[in-house]
Amino acid sequence: MSIKLVGILHCNLDAEETFEQELKKLVETSLLEEGCLKYELYQYNNERCRYLIIEEWKDEESWQKHQEAVHYRYFVRISPVLLSKPAKIKKLTRLV
Repeated sequence: MSIKLVGILHCNLDAEETFEQELKKLVETSLLEEGCLKYELYQYNNERCRYLIIEEWKDEESWQKHQEAVHYRYFVRISPVLLSKPAKIKKLTRLV
């Protein structure tokens, strides 16, 4: 069964451009990973500094490998200075 996740991230207003560039790099690189089925990035229409990430991974093992990947660990390391609050990442289970 695939793993689905949603992440909500809020960046600092003065870090918006840098944060968006780093997010795009994360998405592009993650999509190349084995087991990545989906990695989509959205920006809220009325909140420039608020982003939504939708991920889908083939299985738990693929998702775990992603969390150990160099590009993911880099983003986790740099994001605290760019975020206005901690990211919220939630696993989802499809009901229908």
